[in-house]
Amino acid sequence: MSYADVRDYASYPALVDRVGSNLEGQGLNVLVNNAGIRNLSSFEEVTREIMLENIETNTVAPLMITKVLVSYLSVFL
Repeated sequence: MSYADVRDYASYPALVDRVGSNLEGQGLNVLVNNAGIRNLSSFEEVTREIMLENIETNTVAPLMITKVLVSYLSVFL
């Protein structure tokens, strides 16, 4: 099992290599992205930076990590 900080985009090439070597020529049947953060700030306390961090972690980064691993997904092979 591999874990990564999904917002560390510079680590993606190493993650792709690690996943590829673990697959030993097989494809992925499923990709579970368990990244996510939750902020408990009230409406009055929430800031632009907090919202952008949430959007990046919960939406943008999972899409980007799926994009770099899509070639391993069996359905596309």
